[in-house]
Parts: sequence; structure tokens; C-alpha cells
Amino acid sequence: MATTLGRHLVDTALPEKWRGGGVLTKTSLNTLLVGLAKADPGKYPAAVTHLKRLGDELATIDGISVGLDDIAPRVEERDRALQPHVDAFHKATTVAAKEHALAGGFDAMLTLAKRHPGTLGEMVRSGGRGNAAQLMRTVGAPVMVQDSKGKTVPWLISRSFSEGLKPADAWVANAEARKNAVLSNISVTEPGDLSKILVNNMSNQLITMRDCGTKNGVAMLGTDSHLIDRYLVDGRLVTPQLASELAHAGKTVIARSPMTCEAPHGICQRCQGLDAMGQHHPVGTNVGVRAAQALSEPLTQFALNAKHGGRVASADDEKRLEGIKGVRALLEIPSAFAHKAVLAGHDGTVDTIVAAPQGGTYVHVGTLSHYVPPAHRVTVTSGQAVYAGDLLSDGVPRPDEIVQHKGMGEGRRYLVDALADVYARGGSETDKRHLETLVKSTLNHVQIVDPGADDAFVKGDIVDYNRFHAAIAASRRHVPLQDAAGETLAAGVLHHVAGTLVTSPMIAQLAKNSVTTLPVATLGPRAVPVVRPASRVPLLNPDWMARLAHRYLKETLLTGIHRGDVSNLHGASPVPGYAAGTEFGQGTEGSY
Repeated sequence: MATTLGRHLVDTALPEKWRGGGVLTKTSLNTLLVGLAKADPGKYPAAVTHLKRLGDELATIDGISVGLDDIAPRVEERDRALQPHVDAFHKATTVAAKEHALAGGFDAMLTLAKRHPGTLGEMVRSGGRGNAAQLMRTVGAPVMVQDSKGKTVPWLISRSFSEGLKPADAWVANAEARKNAVLSNISVTEPGDLSKILVNNMSNQLITMRDCGTKNGVAMLGTDSHLIDRYLVDGRLVTPQLASELAHAGKTVIARSPMTCEAPHGICQRCQGLDAMGQHHPVGTNVGVRAAQALSEPLTQFALNAKHGGRVASADDEKRLEGIKGVRALLEIPSAFAHKAVLAGHDGTVDTIVAAPQGGTYVHVGTLSHYVPPAHRVTVTSGQAVYAGDLLSDGVPRPDEIVQHKGMGEGRRYLVDALADVYARGGSETDKRHLETLVKSTLNHVQIVDPGADDAFVKGDIVDYNRFHAAIAASRRHVPLQDAAGETLAAGVLHHVAGTLVTSPMIAQLAKNSVTTLPVATLGPRAVPVVRPASRVPLLNPDWMARLAHRYLKETLLTGIHRGDVSNLHGASPVPGYAAGTEFGQGTEGSY
């Protein structure tokens, strides 16, 4: 088989059956090494060591250099591709039409940049350094800029930096560069601060047992790449072969997840799934810290990306969260939440949609009036049925409002998807299990509003969700819907959360949705979900010594004194379990 010298040198580092193939990129090399690690772990260390040594040796012989030819614009090809979009931009009479022309020009220039010859093009295509948008601004044509608030400016720059900008184009581009320089300088400390928050939140997420036995999980498409190496609730391990079969069948499956694990503390092996080597995480492994590190790494790049523009933002894009500020907004939930969407306050039907005298729109649902600001677009119509927590406008829902209206489970699912979107938009495809571990540790508490017959709870206590769920499930039974008034929900039904008092209006609403029976717990405890900014979640830890491991020292000590809190250092340590040769939760020694 014909091959290049570079590929031949790489093949010398690999076992026989892993040699050959096309051009290696950062992504394809990673896929190859992960496959080798799983299929032949004994040969993996030697192969990686050989590749690293090969890279070091070759870098000293022939480094990477960039000359004028590498940044020379292909003017004629650029102008041919860009001209239709330039004409459309100048003919446009609305902001939406101008944005459409900008988007078309951006896509055309990005396509040219990806094909650009020379060293810079090879670096981008290999995944080694930079991205196509940055290359486009140098050798193509930056077709958009953003103002100081991050919104798209309807201004088209049709010449590249290497070619030289027109005076008006240069002024607009310099204004953008100045804004980005300021953002870069003021955001230097943010990645480190947010990384500390992640570690503080997730440091207690250890592998504590082999199997919690849960039958709950998250719905995932068979085509989802994040499905591989997970267990399904039916006990099957999703191998690449099984994933291919599920994808071909177009099935949606329920996969076990750290987020739905029912281990009394931490996460079980089955819910966590396999590691990159295709092995179970040993009991005692701190998967929380590993996830925190994996999620922290892209944060620095998010902050640095402020210096590099090159993306067209549509009107909808401007109402989405991006970068490190997006991650912080979802985890810290500030009062001034960016691009806040308007949610329905209760179940009902949209009666009227009328213009507000001050600008914007009023959406009336039953007895409630919801104000939609002028910057947002109403997404419902008159006569449409809505449930509490449904979107009434475009924008980004606040996580605490989703939890308030739709319960802990739906809030967790929303937060995972929202964080995954922010990371993906920043160019970082992170393992969703890391996000699920983060969300489990962040949204994991309820406040007791009525202890019922359970002496273990006191009104006002904030307790771990799994502890509350186990207590309410102990007396679970199913009753006909019409007989459930006054009982306590023992599991989530539609958007109603476990621990909710069943009322007559709830019964009427459930009946309309063909619900005939309800899981209830007689005299069971009732509770409401608790949502706190991620930086303050450690304050909810029941062990006061554990709460000391963060910035709120004074508040922790005073609260502990007033409540008479105690600390169980023995129960919080994995060491006794190792000494006794048992795993967490399996014996008296080392059990929580």
C-alpha cells in the first residue's frame, strides 16, 4: 500500500494491525489510540511512548515555519465566492436579511479557509493549532464583527488582514479588537476561580460501590456518541458494535448515568460506566475530581477565545450563552441572568397575547400575566395549552426556574444539555458523564416542608436527594388517580416532582393526560428542591468538617454552632473500608 513518509514513521510506533490508513489528524489519532488501549492494553504504553519520542526527535530536525506564502490571500477565488453575498448584503433592507447575507459569506469564506494550502492550513486541518475561523480572518475575509455587548454589527468587511483593510473597515475591526482585549484582560482570573468551584462541588463524588441497582437513567438516541461505554438499565454494556446496531435501528434507549445513580453516597461503577481504557473505575476512585479537571481545561481556552472573533451570530445566537460567562451563568445563576427566557408560571391555556404600553408583550395564561421584553420573541400562540415551566419566549431558561416548575429530574436534564451546548459552541466536545457528575453534585438537595411520619427528618432540614428519595420510596404504593388526593407523590409524574402533595387541580390535570394511577407514600415526607449557586453548594453538606473546605469559613462555623452539627470523619473516609477489605456500603467497616 502506498503511503507517505510521515505515515510510515508513525506506523513504526504502532502494532502491526493498527498500521496503515489515511492522513492522521488530532481526532483520528485520538480515536486510534483509544481503540488500541481498549483492544490491546498491553501494547498501548509502548506505542504512546514511541510516538512521543518520535514527535520530540522530528521537532528538533524539522520544525514548523510560516512564510508570506502561507498568509497570502487568494484574492480572485475569494472575490468569486464572496461577491454574491456582498451584493445581497448591500441590497438588504432589514437586519435579518443583512445577517443572512453575512452568514452566507461566512460559510463561503470558511470553506475556502479549510482548503487553504501551506503550513497554516495543515495546522488547522490536522487539529494541531488554531481553527478555520482564525485562518479565514488572515487569508480570507472577515465578514462580521461584534460590538462591545457582543452583538453582531451589520457591517461586512470584504478584505483580509494580510491584504489590508479599507479605512472604515479598519476602524470597525479595531473597535472590536479593543473590546476583545479588554474582555481578555478582565477574564484572566475567571477560569481559575470557576475551576475551584467545580473541584469543591465534585470532590465528594467517589466510586463507592459496584452496583446501586437503579432502574432509572437518561434517554439517549442510539446515534449519540456519548452512549458508548455506558450500561443500559437492562444490564447491557454499550459496545461500539451495540451502539452501531442501536444507531441503525434508530432506537432511543435508557442509559444509566451518574446523575440518576441511587448509591447512598457517591456513584456506583455501573452508573459511571467504563473509563478510557475500557475498565471499571475501582472503588474509591474520585471520578468527581477527574470530571472537574476535564471540565476546567476548556475554561482557559474560553477566556482566550475572546481575542479571536470570526463567527456570524444570528439573532437567535445572541440569545444563547457562550464561553466561560455562559458556564458561570448556568452554575452561579446570577440575578441578572443573561438572555433570560420567560416561562409559564402555571398550567393553563394562553388566553391573549397583547402589546405592552412600555414596549414588549403581555402573555396571559389563566390569571397570570407574563411580560416578554422587546428584545425577546413570543413563541406561543393564543389558545395553546402550556404547563408550568414551558417556554413563552425565546432565550435561555434559568435553571432554578426549571427546577421550581418541573422538578429535580427535569432540572438536571436541562442543565446538562445547556452546559453541553455552551461547551460545544466553544469548540470543546466533553464527555457528558462529566457534566452529569457535575449536575448531580450541584442539584442534589431538597428542603423538608413536612416530615410526615418519618422521624429522620425535621421541617426545614436540607437533605441529600437520594436520602429523601429512599425514604419516600420505602412506603411507595400505587393508587387510582381519583383516590390520591391528600397523599404524597413517591415518584415524578409529568412535571410534578416526588414529595409533592397531590391536590384536586393536580388530579384534574393528570386525568387530561391519561394518567390513571399514581405512586404515592402515605404520610410520607414532603419536600421542595433546593437550588443554590454552585459556589455555595458545599454549604449544604451535612458534615460540618466537609463544609470547611471552601471559602465560607465563618458562615460554616456559626451555622454549625447554632445547629449543633457533628462530624463523622470515620464515615467520610475511604481508608477504613480499604483496611477491612470491604467496599463502601458493603460492611460495617468503611460503610457510610
